[in-house]
Amino acid sequence: MNLVDANLFDLIGVFVGFIFTLFVFSYILGDNPFFKVATSILIGVAAGYALVITIYNIIFPQLIFPLFSDNRNEMILAVVFLIPCALVLTKVSSRLSKLGNPVMAFLVGIGAATAVGGAVTGTIFPQIGKSINILSTQNIINTSIILIGSLATLIFFHFGAVKDSKSGFQTGRIFTGIRMVGQVFIAITFSAIFAGVYFASLTALIERLSFIWGTFNDYIGPIFSGLIK
Repeated sequence: MNLVDANLFDLIGVFVGFIFTLFVFSYILGDNPFFKVATSILIGVAAGYALVITIYNIIFPQLIFPLFSDNRNEMILAVVFLIPCALVLTKVSSRLSKLGNPVMAFLVGIGAATAVGGAVTGTIFPQIGKSINILSTQNIINTSIILIGSLATLIFFHFGAVKDSKSGFQTGRIFTGIRMVGQVFIAITFSAIFAGVYFASLTALIERLSFIWGTFNDYIGPIFSGLIK
């Protein structure tokens, strides 16, 4: 591919990105066919990319190629993995879908165990460690806030109540106050998360607007000027 072809492909990519950016921004006027075309192509391209990556990085090197390998251990392991893969494909059929239930249950169990294990080792244990070391740190104010926030948040999700003969089950005043503190910490956390998402979206919006302006100024504007002259 020579330099002219490379520049041509770059120019086509710029115009395609410009058009689809306008299609996405058209959602400001409401749901319309242009926005649906853009989202459909985005989903299709993402699914196709994931499929290609799965085929060339997982299926071929870990399932297909080992079947024709000279290594007997790799061949046996590939056959063992190929059986549950075939059972998963039975989920397509309503009659044979029950054959894939054990494999799906195994996958869901592994996924849940991985998520729980990651939450425990990556969040809960470090949080407990920070709370335990409150007296051994120099910045007691910050660690005290972390400890109070952690305990109040955990108490907020504990739905305990005391029984009252007149009005039924009621929450104690102290317990209610702690729950309110936990609710404040939860609100602050969600506000920080929302602010982060908002600023990330705002950054993407500014980048896309800059791209539209640059494309119009560098390519589309000169074309219209040439046509008018």
